[in-house]
Amino acid sequence: MPKLEMISNRTTGPGMIKFGVRLPVKVFVLNEEEVPSLTSHGSYAIPVSLEFNYRRQITIRNIENDADARMIVPEKRKCRYADENILHVYPYYSYTACTVQCRKDAQLSLCNCTNFFMPTTKESDKCNVTGIVCLNDNLHLLSVLKARWSSRPGLYCDCLPSCTEAEISIVKDFKIPNDQKISTVQIELSTLPSEKYRRNVVRGVLDLVVSTGGTGGLFLGASLLSFVELLYILLLRPFCDMYTRRNDDRWHRKYGNRRIEDNQFNRKNIKIAFNKK
Repeated sequence: MPKLEMISNRTTGPGMIKFGVRLPVKVFVLNEEEVPSLTSHGSYAIPVSLEFNYRRQITIRNIENDADARMIVPEKRKCRYADENILHVYPYYSYTACTVQCRKDAQLSLCNCTNFFMPTTKESDKCNVTGIVCLNDNLHLLSVLKARWSSRPGLYCDCLPSCTEAEISIVKDFKIPNDQKISTVQIELSTLPSEKYRRNVVRGVLDLVVSTGGTGGLFLGASLLSFVELLYILLLRPFCDMYTRRNDDRWHRKYGNRRIEDNQFNRKNIKIAFNKK
């Protein structure tokens, strides 16, 4: 299905999408990066039947990231960008995609197979009748997510949220009776976005270096360059001196090109005095 480029601004006004369905379906209203899964919240879905036309109004709060956030590892910034993908089920990272990967790994661990609808699954990994029975017996473990500290049955997934995931809030739902063979679904923005979250880097690597130099200058009277010079004097300079003196001749350094025969102090000129008793 082609991607629809939808733009909402002060010129176009709040955006809206409207389509028709001929069969009962379930429509999910999610972010661009999210995918429907077993753990998707029930309020995100619209159960559509042919007896009604549906209309939903939503609001969106986007997230903007500081450019320096890319320099921080995901474990420290507590989120992942879509292109920082470590999954096999989808080409881009999102929190729900990570939970799908987590559930696939759990199914392979418990039943040695995965369900038929799992993305990017080899034919040899798809469950037969015995595997489906195993998945059904462990449904209470595979269908519910739990926190690390929780003791209730469920599946713990160590998944980070997306760094660019927008927050979608439902304003109001409408159900209008329908007597046609096609049911319409309309999803629209109630207002243009007026709020936005921003993730800033409070202290980066450069800030750490500057703070270290300022602290050293305040308490020790030294700067970062002083520490570098100290390391040079203690570690590098002795080896450099040894390297430059490896072919040094002590006689040449003291007497130059003179020979021993040219020395003025010969044995003939040496007088030895004896004390008389």
